[in-house]
Amino acid sequence: MKIYNLFLLNFFLITSLCLSRQSTVNESWESLLNTRYERVHATHHLNNLIRNNALPNSQSKKDILNEAGITVINNKLSAILPEQMESTYQTTRFNIHYDEGSSSSGISTADLNNNSIPDYAEQMGQIFEDVYLFFKDSLGYDINFLNSQSMGNAKYDIFIDNLPQNYFAITYTTSFLNESSTSCGSYIKMRNNYNGPVFQGLSELDNIKITAAHEFFHAIQFSYNCYERFWLMEATAVWSEDELYDDINDHYRYMPSWFQNSSKPLDDESSHMYGSFIFFQYIDEHLGGHEMIKNIWEQSRSIANSVNDISFTSIDNALGSINSNFFSAHNNMRIANRIMSNNLNASPFTYEEAQYYPVSGPLEIVHLSFENNLIEYTQSYLEANSGNYLKLDLTSPANISITVQNGIRDELFSAVIFKHKDRDSWTIRNGFELNIDPSVGLEWASILVNTQSQTQDSWSYKCSITQGESEELMIYNTYPNPFIKSDSKFESRITSTINQNVKINIYNILGNLIVGKNIPLSATIEKTFKWNLKNSFGKKVSSGIYFIEITGQNKRDIKKITILN
Repeated sequence: MKIYNLFLLNFFLITSLCLSRQSTVNESWESLLNTRYERVHATHHLNNLIRNNALPNSQSKKDILNEAGITVINNKLSAILPEQMESTYQTTRFNIHYDEGSSSSGISTADLNNNSIPDYAEQMGQIFEDVYLFFKDSLGYDINFLNSQSMGNAKYDIFIDNLPQNYFAITYTTSFLNESSTSCGSYIKMRNNYNGPVFQGLSELDNIKITAAHEFFHAIQFSYNCYERFWLMEATAVWSEDELYDDINDHYRYMPSWFQNSSKPLDDESSHMYGSFIFFQYIDEHLGGHEMIKNIWEQSRSIANSVNDISFTSIDNALGSINSNFFSAHNNMRIANRIMSNNLNASPFTYEEAQYYPVSGPLEIVHLSFENNLIEYTQSYLEANSGNYLKLDLTSPANISITVQNGIRDELFSAVIFKHKDRDSWTIRNGFELNIDPSVGLEWASILVNTQSQTQDSWSYKCSITQGESEELMIYNTYPNPFIKSDSKFESRITSTINQNVKINIYNILGNLIVGKNIPLSATIEKTFKWNLKNSFGKKVSSGIYFIEITGQNKRDIKKITILN
């Protein structure tokens, strides 16, 4: 029997920040003792108890730790490597340990190919080999473990055991490579069957697949940064399941609760963190693909320490490689969550599988219906890295004002998101003073108030709605701007609430007319103005600043753009 005294892991809590959103010991005990037949990812809960050295104070807690292979030695929680099991099936990279027959940990003895290896163990081995190759070759992760070494070889140890009835699996951290390292070794316990009522939503094979992907990514995460916060570990582990097994979609089950609780912080470490995979799904689809998720973990490894929460810094540093940041990605994800569409017209606020997601959008916490009378709504508490959605109904033009009453204004983002009636078109306006005219035709509208900070805990704000102005001519998305390459084009969407002709003139910085165009507009019908960056003679314009003058029947607007060759 090998005992892993996790003193260094216990050192976690003593030296780490006591953040309110981190999993509490009570939450972990509650999840592990859950008898409601809900499926439990036990890895983070058990490691949370170990990090906190949460000694059991009741027999039921002692029993659950004993079942999970954790005991108290010298007044510290320690993981006990399972005693040598009856058999070991060795694959190229794994030792698959198992018992056969009627013992409590025994697996089915079925052996359809008559090779003296039970099909269950053989299937488990093949799946882990597929998972290994996926993370190594397809996603490019470094896989260099210090594992339990129970067989005296360099292969990773998987133990098939009789886990508590609703646990998927457990990844155990063992020891650090050395005292100055932030990398942990590990081993995994998988179930000896996935046939119980709690796992009936999927076939046994599919349960093994998604569990193997999830837990093996935990092993990789521990090898990158054994100090990393659980929210980042679990959210990206859930994301990884769908990367390899796209047709299973077990991760969809986390979405209804997450979207009903969108006012919870992104890094909340209750069960909410599993649904936070949606943030990394957005990053994957719009901000660098799976390479960006790996880059986040590379950053986590490079700046890991036992004192500070570096999860957001890791994300921000990684996104910086493509001139983005956490602030922008978080805001865009919250917008995409309200639009919830895969329609290209909504880009970049889309999800590829939006039409299959079991949600239509996040919970709107209040319904604001404006006619002409003043509306004031005050939210006294909004946590960092969380968002509020306010449902908005308008019968007349409205001016929407967001006032920060407590908190850093620059770390709060506000926008109005609305879908145009009878067409697949959405508009996003961000700022703290916004004018909306419903005459354009609205199917729905929402106000988003979103926060992000590593220094501020909470905000309070007031949303005021007063009489606004009619917008008979609206110009959206001066895009891309301020920098337009000479091999691209300029686009702007224009909508009118009345029938009118619009004149568009483009001038250079000297005031010389470059090109002009007339566009007839029909009420509430959107048109797109495109400029190919050529003058009236068909010649490409040079680099510089240009002004686009848009003149309607009663309104004139000027947009400035910068063109770079």
